[in-house]
Amino acid sequence: MSQPLQDEGVLFHLRRQGETSLLAVWLTRRHGVVRTLARGAAKPGSPLKGHLDLFHECEISWEPSRRTTLHHLREARVRNPHAGLRQPYSRILAATYFAQTLEQSAEPDADLGPLHSLLVLALNWLEKKDPHRRLVERFERAVLKHLGADDPRRSARSLLDDLSHRRPKSHAALLKLLP
Repeated sequence: MSQPLQDEGVLFHLRRQGETSLLAVWLTRRHGVVRTLARGAAKPGSPLKGHLDLFHECEISWEPSRRTTLHHLREARVRNPHAGLRQPYSRILAATYFAQTLEQSAEPDADLGPLHSLLVLALNWLEKKDPHRRLVERFERAVLKHLGADDPRRSARSLLDDLSHRRPKSHAALLKLLP
């Protein structure tokens, strides 16, 4: 058994895995994107019950897998539930787009300190205010600056597309909603 790892993370993808387990994908400060399996998390009485929800900012502990990139989630303590993101829909869609953008442009197992902080800052902003096109463009430019790939002669979206080779699914839906 390997030593458990700990980090701060924002939960940006959650789905059922079997009857009682959940697959949780985190954007962490020091370990990049971490995919975890929370066994039994959907059972009544589970210590993880209620701690795992989209865009919860948590202190997490997981046991790394030696064979796969899916790790065993041991503990999650909520630091900020970002409850203001739940209404209106444009806020959750913007948060999803921001998380997908970081996931697609981040290196595996990389220290994402500044990018993690940027996502937390954006989530804190979205808790209080609705998103707009300028916010999306500023977020994209900030990501590019942190990655050292900004070029003011090109649009931020085309540069991010070049980096990741695919556009997040939520991009078009988000732009349709924004003023």
